[in-house]
Amino acid sequence: MRLVRLAGWLSIAASACIQAHAQLQRATPADGSVLSRAPTELVLSFSEAAQLTALSIEKEGGAKQKLGSLPQKPQTTISVALPQLAAGRYVVSWRAVGADGHVVPGQIHFTLSP
Repeated sequence: MRLVRLAGWLSIAASACIQAHAQLQRATPADGSVLSRAPTELVLSFSEAAQLTALSIEKEGGAKQKLGSLPQKPQTTISVALPQLAAGRYVVSWRAVGADGHVVPGQIHFTLSP
């Protein structure tokens, strides 16, 4: 019986630790979206303030391009200007550090139709 209780408490503690990390709640453009107009900015909204440490965009078959002007302070909503985009499939890769010091990576895929 004690082992069952211990396992339950460990489960609760582990889930609390997992939920403590900054999580991407919303992105514009949204992951998997198909757009008829090229976006001019990328907006990432996190569950808690996060420091964006890396951000790049890559068109399918093209070179990865770093996106600059990253905010210097942790924020819950981060907006970054995008370069002029042509029709095609894109992946935005990002890495952020949450208030707890954990690095959280992620990607957003979207398609810009002709």
